[in-house]
Amino acid sequence: MSKQLIIFTFIWALFVQAVLPSNAQEGFVKFVGKKNLKILLEVAATDEERQKGLMNRPELAKDRGMVFVFRPAQQVTFWMKDTLISLDMIFISKGKIVKIVKNAVPNQTSTLYPSMYPVTEVIEVNGGFSNSNMIKVGDRVVFKDIPQIEYSVQSMNK
Repeated sequence: MSKQLIIFTFIWALFVQAVLPSNAQEGFVKFVGKKNLKILLEVAATDEERQKGLMNRPELAKDRGMVFVFRPAQQVTFWMKDTLISLDMIFISKGKIVKIVKNAVPNQTSTLYPSMYPVTEVIEVNGGFSNSNMIKVGDRVVFKDIPQIEYSVQSMNK
């Protein structure tokens, strides 16, 4: 193997470690009525995880996102500090979408994104996801394999 390939592989491994924490818990969300639309979610359930969110990530695969879990339900406000990519923020109350912020502007703190309603979860996905998949307020979601969400469906084959 060439020296350049070994160096590239090493640098790539460090990059992946920095971008995707190895201890990140994951589950899925399915959008009811949207055939085969499923997103793999990292779970942000602690204050520290929620504060970090998707900050400093240069990209996000189109089938991935992050879910922020809030117990009890509460009004929350998000911002895009140190977030390098545009995001859609999908605010959810007990499985029902109550608000969507589309194409939030990256890496700024001048615009805040309040939920306006008490929410139990917020999903962040790539900017444009909601429009391209016709996701709208009032749609329902089903979570799978996320123990912090009490109404999440658990896999039998785990």
